[in-house]
Amino acid sequence: MRGGRPGACGRTGGAGIARVIRNAHWGDISRILATRRRQQILRLNPPYTIIQPEAVVSDLIRAQSPLPHRRCHTLVYAEERDILAYVQVRCRWRRFDEWTITTLASTERESEPLWSRLVAEVVDEASEYGITRVFAKLPVDDARLALFHNLGFTTYSRERIWGNLYLNAEAGEPPLRGPLRPLERRDAFDLLQLYRSVTPRVVQQAEAQTARQWLPGPRVMPGGLGAQAFVWETAGVPHETTFAAHGAGGWIRLLTGPRGHWITLLFRPEQRGTARNALDYLLWLARKNALKPLYVALREYQAEIEPVLEDRGFHLLSEQALLVKYTAVLERQAVPAFAALRAGRLVAGDWTLSRGQAEPPLGSA
Repeated sequence: MRGGRPGACGRTGGAGIARVIRNAHWGDISRILATRRRQQILRLNPPYTIIQPEAVVSDLIRAQSPLPHRRCHTLVYAEERDILAYVQVRCRWRRFDEWTITTLASTERESEPLWSRLVAEVVDEASEYGITRVFAKLPVDDARLALFHNLGFTTYSRERIWGNLYLNAEAGEPPLRGPLRPLERRDAFDLLQLYRSVTPRVVQQAEAQTARQWLPGPRVMPGGLGAQAFVWETAGVPHETTFAAHGAGGWIRLLTGPRGHWITLLFRPEQRGTARNALDYLLWLARKNALKPLYVALREYQAEIEPVLEDRGFHLLSEQALLVKYTAVLERQAVPAFAALRAGRLVAGDWTLSRGQAEPPLGSA
């Protein structure tokens, strides 16, 4: 919210000191940094919280932007000058109408009640900003998953994170690149069709992807992440079945941050062979760029590629629940205009109604 709102249930601190939830301001940055060693921090947004340095400070600074469509927002749970807890959210990739919760932190021993109030406030403020969905990611075995479910978040899919953390081998000779080529703007529509053809309906409804989200991004993304994306087409590629759709056969992307590499991919079922070759090429490319831990994220409906990762030295690190909360966006609506007339009578349409008078029966003129 733009001002300050009392904490839930009107809770106050000692000696009747009120606790409020409000947007962070410049003075809060130093207060948050001063208590970093005492904070319990829950990071909710892989890959950025895995391969990137902590972005708490940079997101705090970005949240001070006066622009209505700023990418970062921070809410604090404050008691006078003390910051007891805070939550950070970001806009999703190329979407200013969707938020992702990235960080929850608290200096209190009992953090969950404060986090619950902050997340509830995020949902309320999302409605004010015209945000249609709020997303989060948590490990499926994390007890705090119940906190989000109690606030109306639903699990729409799961994502398994595989890692190869002990790379000792050099890149070696490059594997055959085959039909892979760099992603171009003209591929966006075909990739959206690929996404819709291989993604379960419930996931499509939750994520509501658009062609704009498949456009090539900058080579260096916000936060210093390097990005390289490749596609291949179905034409000229041998298929494992005789039924093959035309258009994009697959997509694969490599994100490189200071702490590691992150690979995601999408492909048609009949393109498994090409997908394996594309994965080998990006693994080589990652080693060539920098010898860092490698991570691959696969949705639960992409399990068929997991044996390929095991053969290449990867191990399952975590299984994440993908959460979404749909918000009630406040919009201006056109309503019938009522005109107050003399003698306390109202006019609505072509019949009149006096105060205290019964509504005329249907069909009466």
